[in-house]
Order: sequence, then C-alpha cells, then structure tokens
Amino acid sequence: MQGNATQVSRRLHEEHVAVIALCGKLEASLSAGKSDPALLKAALEAIDGEVERHFAFEEAELFPRMNEAGEGDLVDLLLEEHAAVRDAARRFAAAARQVPPGADLRPAGLEFAERLASHAQKEEMSMLPALDDLLDAGTDADLILAYAG
Repeated sequence: MQGNATQVSRRLHEEHVAVIALCGKLEASLSAGKSDPALLKAALEAIDGEVERHFAFEEAELFPRMNEAGEGDLVDLLLEEHAAVRDAARRFAAAARQVPPGADLRPAGLEFAERLASHAQKEEMSMLPALDDLLDAGTDADLILAYAG
C-alpha cells in the first residue's frame, strides 16, 4: 500500500491480505485431501465477513462513487465477480456444513478459495488505487466510520 492510501483502502487491504492467506490455507488443505474443522470454520466465518459484509459495503458505498467517477467498467467487472464468489461461497458452505462434510467439499472449497483470492487480488490492483484517487479526507472519514459501524 502506498503512503497516501485512504483509511478505507487500508482497511480493505488488511481484509484482503487476511482472506488471501486463508484461501491459501484452505486450498492447501483441500488439495491434500484434508478437511480441518478449524480451517473450515474460519472459512465459513470469512464468508460472513469478507463475502457478505465487505461486498455489501463496496456495493452500497464505494461502487456508486466509482461509477460517478467514470470507473463503470471496473465496477461492472467487480459486481460480476461478487456474484460468482457468492455462488461459490453458497456451494462451499453447504458442503462444509454437512456432517460429515459432503463429497463436494473439495471441489466447492477449491473453487471458492480460488475465486475469492483472485477477486481480492484484483481489488488490490485496481479498486484500491482508484479509491485513493477518488476519496477526499472527509468522505474517507465518513466511510470508515460507516464501515466500522
């Protein structure tokens, strides 16, 4: 992250770093044929945090501002990815919540981890720099409070 990063960008960056690391652990575990209950629990919690809360904030607060600033193509791409990640998350969560975990846990988990990590990396490279250019200090402060609330 650059020194001139907004508070919003820094917070989203921290979440991206954490979720990319979690996705890497999930991929490694599932690729090895393991289903670590603690890791599955962490991944399910990430769905509530990263996929639901994080995406909802972006869609309600950030994407409209980006559209107004001429970043509509990027917003459209990120919205498509949000839908794909949510679909993959639903399939993974359904398999992970079965006792014992369902046979589709491995493919669903691998797809979810790949889609979410790839999406987070894309936001790191494209969305966060756009936000740093777009948000003034007052808007940034209002948004970080809204996100924390």
